[in-house]
Amino acid sequence: MYAPNLMGVLMKILNQQETAEDLLQEVFLKIKRYLPLYDEKKARLFTWMLNITRNTAFDYLRLKSSKQSKSTIEIDVHHSELESFSHSVNTDTIDLKKLVLGLNEKHRTILELSYYQGYTHLEIAEELNMPLGSVKTSIRQAILILRGFFSLPG
Repeated sequence: MYAPNLMGVLMKILNQQETAEDLLQEVFLKIKRYLPLYDEKKARLFTWMLNITRNTAFDYLRLKSSKQSKSTIEIDVHHSELESFSHSVNTDTIDLKKLVLGLNEKHRTILELSYYQGYTHLEIAEELNMPLGSVKTSIRQAILILRGFFSLPG
């Protein structure tokens, strides 16, 4: 029922049929493993599955890129809140990544994992050994700090 839609997302991100098919299997294994953590009050089932699919594809691209090059990986911002935030100002004159570097280490690390590396909030909590609620609060605080940078006099 969901496989064709999730496969379409993988194909759009990866543009490689065989890799997308392999990752689709991985996606369904993750869905099965994390199903007890699914909360229907937070998102529809398909939206939750779609996030797992996207994050799996981004993990694959990140791993593939790190194998090819030891340089910093740059993944486009895919979360709507940060996208709308970054597009609400003239991105030609403001380098968002430089502003992120101005955050304290905790906020910077969490934002980089979430927005630039595609980690889910749960994955960040596990990676940094933090409560899930603290991760969400830190992301929100970091975004508010970034917004504050734009209201400072030039």
